Amino acid sequence: MNQPPLTVRPATDADLPLLARFGFALAQLHVGFDGERFAVPPGGEGAYAAFFQAELKRPEVVLLIAEAGSQPVGYAFVRMEPMSLVEIRRAGAWLHDIYVDPEARSGGIGRRLLEAAKEAALALGSSSLMLSASSQNAAARQLFERAGLRPTMVEMRIELGA
Repeated sequence: MNQPPLTVRPATDADLPLLARFGFALAQLHVGFDGERFAVPPGGEGAYAAFFQAELKRPEVVLLIAEAGSQPVGYAFVRMEPMSLVEIRRAGAWLHDIYVDPEARSGGIGRRLLEAAKEAALALGSSSLMLSASSQNAAARQLFERAGLRPTMVEMRIELGA
């Protein structure tokens, strides 16, 4: 059986409900990994729709939609970030989100989104692409490492108080 063609395209305002659904699903996935570290914002999908609506207007942002045929199956969110003395890093592109619908995983969609995110980073003028991955998301970390990304930091946390 033939797979529908996979395309990755820039998101538009018409994609806001889709971006909101995928962004909310990504947040829920991370809360499932560690509910003390990650949080779903109040307002759920509505909060994500408002957030992505503002991000789409920023020239330093690229939001991408992956489609298998005409079916949306994932997204990526790349933003150029300034140098940070706090994070001790140069200015560069950051892949804040990459998400593939669970029913569409293991078909190369994440790899295609990651390649498109690297192209977006170059188009934004960056010589690098950084991202964070949950320590419990082994599949994502494998994808990133296979694509040539290397670990540079380990985030650690302790809960304080009763």
